[in-house]
Amino acid sequence: MLRRRFDRLVLVLIEVRGGERDRETAKSACETRGWRVVDEYGRGEAASAGVLTAAPDARLLSVEVGLYGAARRAERGAAWRVRRLARAYSVEMYVRRAELLRRDRELLPDWYAHTTAHRPDVPVRPAAPPAVRAYGWARFRARCRERLGRYDAGVLVAGTPSEARRLARMPRDAHASNGAHAVRGDDLDVRLDVRPGDGRSRSRSGVVLRREDDLNGRLAALCVWLVVMSLLGVVARDAEGGGRYAVTTLALAAFVAALRVGTRLGHDGRALWGAAVTVVTALFFLLAWVGGPGDHSGLSRGQAFLIVFGVFIGGGLWLLVRQWTWGEWLTVAGPIAATVIGSALLAAGSVKHALYADELSLSPGDLDVPGVWQAIAAVALLRDLYPLLLVPAAYGFAKHFHYVRDFHGATVAAVLLAAFGATALGVVLDSADRAAHATVDAAERGTQPPSYFGVDPSWTCVEPVVPLSELASQGGRLRPERPYVSFGVADGDVVLWDTTTDGPLKLPAKHVRLVPASTPDTACAPPR
Repeated sequence: MLRRRFDRLVLVLIEVRGGERDRETAKSACETRGWRVVDEYGRGEAASAGVLTAAPDARLLSVEVGLYGAARRAERGAAWRVRRLARAYSVEMYVRRAELLRRDRELLPDWYAHTTAHRPDVPVRPAAPPAVRAYGWARFRARCRERLGRYDAGVLVAGTPSEARRLARMPRDAHASNGAHAVRGDDLDVRLDVRPGDGRSRSRSGVVLRREDDLNGRLAALCVWLVVMSLLGVVARDAEGGGRYAVTTLALAAFVAALRVGTRLGHDGRALWGAAVTVVTALFFLLAWVGGPGDHSGLSRGQAFLIVFGVFIGGGLWLLVRQWTWGEWLTVAGPIAATVIGSALLAAGSVKHALYADELSLSPGDLDVPGVWQAIAAVALLRDLYPLLLVPAAYGFAKHFHYVRDFHGATVAAVLLAAFGATALGVVLDSADRAAHATVDAAERGTQPPSYFGVDPSWTCVEPVVPLSELASQGGRLRPERPYVSFGVADGDVVLWDTTTDGPLKLPAKHVRLVPASTPDTACAPPR
């Protein structure tokens, strides 16, 4: 049976109706997905006796269904997966009961074992004051060296403080206690002691150990509330009137929620410690986002929202792709993703330039763009297309929290993806259109035209080196006495913008000489 790593295990009681073949199909389908069949019995028998009525053609399977995602609503997610499995294999299967198996791991503190031979002997009472002071100083130095790991014995143990000492002092060889008797106190190596390896105090005993998933969930909730508080703080800083007070109130509510989570980070009644850490972290977030005294003005509203969107997109995509196995990555998704991303990056650099050239009635080959600027344009294109990533990111969060029931969720995601795609395409087209029209307007008004991702149009005097009557031109006739907006040389042609024809003008580069014009009003030399 294929074994996989899952975030959650749900014990599901599945009723399978039909003959032996249907039951074997159901069991095989579960095992194929890495779900372990724990038990099998007839309906109305064993644990279901007196609960369900007996049926000769129905069997009950107790299956450990593994799934990814949060613990909340995991039972519902497991039930949906079983129902999808029944539809996929055309087997009559019903989920009669689903129970989440909580297997959160304790965070056992680590301890390093060290020797104690270096510790000074306790002076015999009554002792003179100089001897007591010398003993105190020697004991202090010994403790400092122990904390620095100078006397470590190369043994790492985990557990409560009392357990850690006994684990460190237990015999190295399992046969030292003759294998049949418990380890007695005189069998322990009392020359070893322990020091904390994770910052926890060694004097604490009877501690209530935290659970790993519980702590991770509280830390995630704390970070979310702090980011929400900081974002609302930035919005409140730039707001005016009553809106500022409303947004400030929401920011304070987010801080209270973060403080409530922070007080539960500690254990053994250490709520004050958690509150102090939360307050300090909140102040750091506010100084970094909203700003503080001096010249530090914090983040702008656009920067703040960009960070939040980036974190949301990154987290959602991670939650989506983490459900893929390494085998799927290496054999299918990895090569496909590398091919698609590589080809997209190579082609994306020319998309913006192609749209820009099309608005000017040029071809992409008429613009000689350096490779560096093509790469920058590719990154800018991905930035413009970021709304497309909101859909798979939201889909990843929905799957993680078990809100996607079946294929209808994928259908909704596809519709939203098409809608966001149309919006992003409009943004890209509008960017190229505005840049092209700004260049044409600058040529007509006699101002400096703007650059566009490596395309740097400039005013240039064009001096023909052949008789004007023999100069071949495409798109109009050259007037050498006035400057033109030049896009440079590409494929052996000089590409100009002619305001007379309101279109491009191409001349052979070998028949003209280009002289930069200091201003659009510069008078060019007449032809010889």
